[in-house]
Amino acid sequence: MHTGVAKTLVGREHHMALLSSVMEDLANGRGSVILMQGEPGIGKSALLAAGLAEAAGRGLDVRHGVCDELNQRLPLAVVQQALGDAFASGGQRGDTTADHPASDDAQGHHSARFVTGDPVTAAAEELLVLVDRLCAERPLVLALDDLQWADEATLLVWRRLCRTAAQRPLVLIGACRPVPQRSELDLLRRDVRDHAGTTLTLDRLSDAEVAELARRIAGLAAGPRLLGRLELATGNPLYVREIMDALSRAGALDESGSEAELGPAVPGRSGADPGWAEFERMSLAEAIADRLAFLTAGTRDTLRTAALLGPAFAITDLTVLLGCPAVALTAPVQEAMAAGVLEPADGHRLRFRHGLLRQALYESVPAALRIALHRDAARTLIAQGSSVERVAEVLLAATDAADGWEVDWLLDNAAALTRRAPDAATTLLAHALTHTDDHDVRTRGLLAHLASASFRAGHYEQAAHVARRVLTHRCDPEQRGRAAWILGYALLHTGEIEEAMTTAREVAAGLEPDTKWHARLHVFTGVVLHVLDRGDEAASVAAAALAVGTDLSDAMTIAYARHCLGLTRFDHQDMDGAIDHEMCGIAMTGSDPELVDLRLLMQGNLVSALLNVDRFAQAREVLADARALAERTGAPRLGMFVGHAAEVAFETGCWDDTLTELDAVFAPDYQHTHYPHLTFTAHGIAAVVAAHRDEQGAARHHLAVLKDLTDDPYSKRNLTYYFLARAMVAERSNDLPSAASALREVLDPSYDVMDARASVLPLLVRLALATDDRELADSALACVEAEEARSRLPHVVAARKWCHGLLRSDPALLSEAVDYYRGVGRLAEMAQALEDAADLLAAAGQTDRAREALNDAMLTYTTLGAVWDARRAAARLRVRGVRLGVRGARGRPRTGWEALTDTELKVAELVAGGLSNPDVAEALVLSRRTVETHVSHILAKLEVKSRRDVTGVALAHSS
Repeated sequence: MHTGVAKTLVGREHHMALLSSVMEDLANGRGSVILMQGEPGIGKSALLAAGLAEAAGRGLDVRHGVCDELNQRLPLAVVQQALGDAFASGGQRGDTTADHPASDDAQGHHSARFVTGDPVTAAAEELLVLVDRLCAERPLVLALDDLQWADEATLLVWRRLCRTAAQRPLVLIGACRPVPQRSELDLLRRDVRDHAGTTLTLDRLSDAEVAELARRIAGLAAGPRLLGRLELATGNPLYVREIMDALSRAGALDESGSEAELGPAVPGRSGADPGWAEFERMSLAEAIADRLAFLTAGTRDTLRTAALLGPAFAITDLTVLLGCPAVALTAPVQEAMAAGVLEPADGHRLRFRHGLLRQALYESVPAALRIALHRDAARTLIAQGSSVERVAEVLLAATDAADGWEVDWLLDNAAALTRRAPDAATTLLAHALTHTDDHDVRTRGLLAHLASASFRAGHYEQAAHVARRVLTHRCDPEQRGRAAWILGYALLHTGEIEEAMTTAREVAAGLEPDTKWHARLHVFTGVVLHVLDRGDEAASVAAAALAVGTDLSDAMTIAYARHCLGLTRFDHQDMDGAIDHEMCGIAMTGSDPELVDLRLLMQGNLVSALLNVDRFAQAREVLADARALAERTGAPRLGMFVGHAAEVAFETGCWDDTLTELDAVFAPDYQHTHYPHLTFTAHGIAAVVAAHRDEQGAARHHLAVLKDLTDDPYSKRNLTYYFLARAMVAERSNDLPSAASALREVLDPSYDVMDARASVLPLLVRLALATDDRELADSALACVEAEEARSRLPHVVAARKWCHGLLRSDPALLSEAVDYYRGVGRLAEMAQALEDAADLLAAAGQTDRAREALNDAMLTYTTLGAVWDARRAAARLRVRGVRLGVRGARGRPRTGWEALTDTELKVAELVAGGLSNPDVAEALVLSRRTVETHVSHILAKLEVKSRRDVTGVALAHSS
């Protein structure tokens, strides 16, 4: 009898040829994606194993994991296990709490900490960076089997890798069943299709292929009666093999002649048919059970214990659970491998040959015994010092195994588990609380941890409920203060703002005055007062808290007080004051994990203030640090920084970089639900850039999206770009009245958004004058004058001069505006003001000066790729008799080295130097995701398929 998984690869020659081709391409630096689909037993795992064996034979780095239906509660665990030693040596770099161990509470247990950010998102980013670095070392094959059981975070990481696999020497191979049906898998299938991946659907074998498979298994051609019985397998290779093996084990297979045929009936079997009539009723699960029944009792017991450890397991873990030396497992492991139940996974682990085998073993253990085994397994893992995740995985697989004995372990490890998997922590903590009561001194600690874990998991109502329970207990000021803080912020998240302030004040009143938590809760009320638009009260409270915090040297109080004062200064248009407070507050946060969210919030506010005074270089520096921290910690505020980065690039005329940033926002998996206004900003900016570049189809697409969103209850500030793009599209169609009407909306008194409209008012004045609507032009001037009087922001002053210059036909005022825009780097506004100045000069008969201004504008339009602006300017001045001295703006070539933008050229050179995407991002102070988008554009523009090809093109252009 010939066994071996490779023997089942009948009818899969085409699939193996494809895998061989993919591995050859990978050896040459070209990545790709393969998704295998098919019913259980159809041969996905066997085909995957054969492909991975070939990859290993080529010297490629091969990493393999199996998703598990029984253990889906720890997100990303399967990817971490697949990466193995690479993750162990490089993992947890993104854990900002690693260098800040929690303090001990009165019971000697690690206390809960108020740490924000999404640990799952942070872990996902860490894994993506690790994959990039592995690919930079040598070509990587990353495979996951049974994707239908993968947790959502794993599928999200897999999708992101799918979309960028071609950027690096990476082959992704996933295998999944058609059921259970999951929307996340549908999205994965779409990504594979949309990014030139390959989907392999494994069909059932034909009759001829079943006969060939039987011949390979038996070593002889199958006789007609045997083939008749194998029809029960309906072409499923696993079922064919299980039936053949069951027949062989029972001695019902006659291999003595030239054919393998059914032998005589076996005593003890029912029915007179020589091939056992019961095989006509035997299911696949029963065939597998029959295989397991032929194992010795000791081997079955060993395998049942191993089934608790997952699809793959380390021999060392099994020896610990069984309490025996490794040598004692030699016989049962060898028997299980010979029987086709186990197979090698890697140098240190074994795995079940098929998930159905493990499932059958797992389910064969009575529920009560299974609970006991899980309990023993968890206790043993704890005793040997296994990781928090490993113990939690065992507990989560059978929560009933945790019946109170685990409370002390959970108290000691809840903070670490919360940082890794807050949802899992909330489940275990809530369950542990069912085994303690109010008289148990441990209850208070469990509640504190549960409040923190619930908040970090985003379960704000639960966090508030649990924090209230903490406050009902007698606890020390540290625990009361921390619980009140969590409760307050949870209430802010659920919109119960007044209650948040009341709670903070009540708890603070019960604490000693001028102590740490008294000061912190006091400054929290200041933050809430600002949310309630009671700015003067907020400033007074924050100033008092700042004084106390300074006396106490409490960084948290000082930072929050500075933040609150910065907000009030911003509201009063005191940008210098706002910048000073935010910078001082940021400095106080240091690297404290409890202040990460505050640091990011202050950095976002600081960028806003810097943009208001056109300090773009400094804004870029703050953004670089903030985005890196947000990516590393999984903070939802990342969306805010992407929006800021797009705006900085847009305002300074780096429109190609703007569109690259926006590509990330438009990606299907991009999460910006915390900042819904980012949708307005992103589509608005994209529409404006498209209109400038005379890409009318793209402009109208983004406008159509925005039209469907304008009824959402968000600030009209986010519609500024929408109004501008509408006006530009109308002007492009020579419909100047409609263009002016589109911008008229910014004059609505309800549009009270500081300087947001200032940048578009000069255009409104020009359009109003072009349509002889002096009243509208005067209204626009009055609006910008009011803005200037209120804010005195420098670019509002420049906009007012521009508007005055147009109304007074005074090119000197426009020149002043031009000088300002040139000095701060607002290239688009500089060019448009130059164009208007050229028009006024030409009208005054100063043709030479007009031509000089026009040429200056045209050079800038060319730099920006502003094709429509160049055409408009040329047409306006041609009527005045002014001809171009320079060529107008032309579009950049769409393909080839010359098609690359300045940033893409820098990225391409670093890629050619062998740097991974994270290394490129670090070198250019960019987001890793932004670099991914740049690399994708580079590959498309150069019409190449790999980083190695990019290197070749770069070398050709450098020689």
